[in-house]
Amino acid sequence: MIFATLLAPLLALQSAGEAVVAIKNDNPETWSVEYPRLIQTYVADYRRCLTVANRRIAGTADFERQHALDVTRCAETKAAAIAKSNADLAGAKTTLSPEQVNTLYDNIGKIHVARGRDLDQQFTARMTGAAAASDAYDAARPKGLVIELRDASVVKARTDATAPGATNEDKDSK
Repeated sequence: MIFATLLAPLLALQSAGEAVVAIKNDNPETWSVEYPRLIQTYVADYRRCLTVANRRIAGTADFERQHALDVTRCAETKAAAIAKSNADLAGAKTTLSPEQVNTLYDNIGKIHVARGRDLDQQFTARMTGAAAASDAYDAARPKGLVIELRDASVVKARTDATAPGATNEDKDSK
């Protein structure tokens, strides 16, 4: 009885043709941005500098480049944030080395650029999908003159503007 209870789900899966499939990300891209609350304002200032910018949508995938330009534009804000963070962390209980602080701010910049790259990938995928849909429509669309053959009087009425169309009375009299 217990054996049958354990075997029943396996047989059900086998008969249904289903199997458990694990999906793994082939190219994970992860950065750590953990930091003490003590420097939260400096991190927020740098992130705000990166995100508050006018984006140009020119019909090409160039958001990664725009986001990379934000990193160079905010270099002074980053340097000030690193200096203030190191000063505040010098006597604090939670310690980050100056190298760790630099890595933290570098990772914030990398995440910002990766967001731009993701927008480029989304844009490219949508444009590719739109082009494929347009090509599929053009390939399946009927070419040339299309005549719908419902009955002979309708065809005659559409091809000869002077010919009268069929009426319900004509159809009933036949």
